[in-house]
Amino acid sequence: MKELKFIEGPIPKGFKFDFESFLFNADQHRYLQSPGAWQSYCFVQEKGKKGVASVHFHLQNHAASSPCNAPFGSVEYSKKLTPRELYEFLEQIEKSLRSKGIRKIKIKNPPGLYRPSSSVLEVVLLNLGYHILQAEISTGIIVNDADYDQKIEAWELRKLKQGKKKELRFQEIPISSLEIVYGFILACRNERQQSLSMTLAGLMKVVAAFPDRIILFGAYQGHELAAASISLRVSKHIVYNFYSAHLRKFDFLSPVVMLMEGIYGWSQKHHVELIDLGTSSLEGQPNFSLLDFKLRLGGNPSSKLTFEKLLS
Repeated sequence: MKELKFIEGPIPKGFKFDFESFLFNADQHRYLQSPGAWQSYCFVQEKGKKGVASVHFHLQNHAASSPCNAPFGSVEYSKKLTPRELYEFLEQIEKSLRSKGIRKIKIKNPPGLYRPSSSVLEVVLLNLGYHILQAEISTGIIVNDADYDQKIEAWELRKLKQGKKKELRFQEIPISSLEIVYGFILACRNERQQSLSMTLAGLMKVVAAFPDRIILFGAYQGHELAAASISLRVSKHIVYNFYSAHLRKFDFLSPVVMLMEGIYGWSQKHHVELIDLGTSSLEGQPNFSLLDFKLRLGGNPSSKLTFEKLLS
């Protein structure tokens, strides 16, 4: 790719990115994370008016972080960008941040399943002197023409059939019921002495900014909610299962399996290619019981790495 221009700031007017930006890097979402102190960088191809790479850092206390407060941020780039150009883009970013008094750079990558070229970015960051600050195992269900019952293990398939015999049913829930669904999931977490990382007020701000990106799902027995999910449409082709939970009294039916079958079918209809089940960590170490459950649900493991570099 020729004639690339490095820009400190947002993409110029009249230019369009040659890739789809993920939800957490969108302007509105970043300003929900923090109302200010953002520094953006992009690489543009002036011929054709295309943006081919971008990244957004939150600057605070001599540290630059991408993101500020989200599951991931990191560099987004065109499939046409070469490894050399990606390397040069990051070099120029480091030079700029250093000139602003930044002493530490932190970059949290999305799960490896999000983009096939993620290993290239990881190698480039390591070559530039970054180290891996945190390594997590993420899990995602690849959505294709196969039926969901072909993806899960025998035990979960048994639970799925059992749930159907007990008349569990899946349903998409209107966004107007967000408070009810959030309260249900919070109650499920409280049963297990667990908490939620986001308040209802914070989640409602995301809904206000992105009304079409939040999807609610439920598994019911009769009129009673047995399991529920709050999911985010991170991009056209990726859904992130942000929160999901079920009541203890339904443990014997494992209603989350029914829930996931429904989300999988919904994803097939809406041209979603990946359901992100999130990471499985506990105090910085793998939570293997949770990871094993996600794998039995049809999940595929991948890395989710956070990189850091200290500037001299």
